[in-house]
Amino acid sequence: MGIKNFLSKTRVIDIQSCLPDGVILITLEGIIQWTNLVAESLLQHSAGLVNTDVNDYIEKGLSSVIEAAETNKPIIAKLIDSDKYVEITAKAIEGAYVVSMRDSTQKFKTVNNLLEEQENNRKINYDKNNFIIKLGNDLKSPLHSIIGFSQAIIDGLGGDISEKQEKYLKIINKNSSDLLYFYNKLIELSQTESGIYDKDMKFFDISNTISSAIKTNEQLYSDKNIEISFNIAENTKKTIYSDEKAFRLMFNTLIETLIRATDIGTLTVDLENADDEFLATHNLVACSAMVITVTSSSNAILESEIPTLFDPYAVIDRSNKRTILRAIALASVRNIMNYMNGIIWAETVPLKGTAFKMILPFEKDVNE
Repeated sequence: MGIKNFLSKTRVIDIQSCLPDGVILITLEGIIQWTNLVAESLLQHSAGLVNTDVNDYIEKGLSSVIEAAETNKPIIAKLIDSDKYVEITAKAIEGAYVVSMRDSTQKFKTVNNLLEEQENNRKINYDKNNFIIKLGNDLKSPLHSIIGFSQAIIDGLGGDISEKQEKYLKIINKNSSDLLYFYNKLIELSQTESGIYDKDMKFFDISNTISSAIKTNEQLYSDKNIEISFNIAENTKKTIYSDEKAFRLMFNTLIETLIRATDIGTLTVDLENADDEFLATHNLVACSAMVITVTSSSNAILESEIPTLFDPYAVIDRSNKRTILRAIALASVRNIMNYMNGIIWAETVPLKGTAFKMILPFEKDVNE
């Protein structure tokens, strides 16, 4: 039926009764002045609603209407003496509010159940991580003993040993060291997932912190003949106000992980200011921020691995322990960046390898 034909029949069709939503007109004080049949059905009051108070039917009815009108957004409200919920939209007119309502009971309960499930999962995850953290010393102490005593015997402190015994002891020592490193990274992931941090906000020189992290791993990259360069763009702010302890842990973990993943090649660290245009391209509001880029020339990280690079739960593969360990470490890096309100991602760079890019906002300028 065309719209003109439909409108020509309005003499016999009650348009108001055909509205799919409940509609009421209330005064600024919340007194109902007019209603359609759908509203009467929703509010479960067939005897008529005119000249009654909207608060008699909807919990915080008037305040919900005012909020919906002022924010121009739908508000979910519960009906009085009922387990039903309505979605309210409202518009202010001269001396009154026009209010539209629809039954949102099922949608509300579905969303509420999802939120409860997320909260339960968060608590379970929190408890699980704290359990692992508290067991840390009990599990690490025996490993330290195995590593220490096996190394002492290799060094001859227990007397002469045969060539075969030395070979086996070196295997025990190496595997124990690898297991300790793996467990330390697992503990680190549990700590970052738990989100328990004592903020240590202060001014610090980010370039010095980066240089210190590179220096800490000097033996590791020297043994593998990997070259590391650190470049600072012109006019880059070096002193920032943020959590230095968290940043140091994050950056040291990232550098150490990339060195271990690199068999040959170079690592390049670049530091520069983040301009508003760059932030906007990553859906971030304009703020004071640093951009840190770490580029590995190694092809150890494949483009197909990037989508799950920071997700250890997506790469469970017993045949590739190295990939799992890398994902555990990078997940900790991502969690710390989230804690610092920053972001990190990886991308392949043609002819250069893989680049890890970080945007780190900071709260104050040193000149403030």
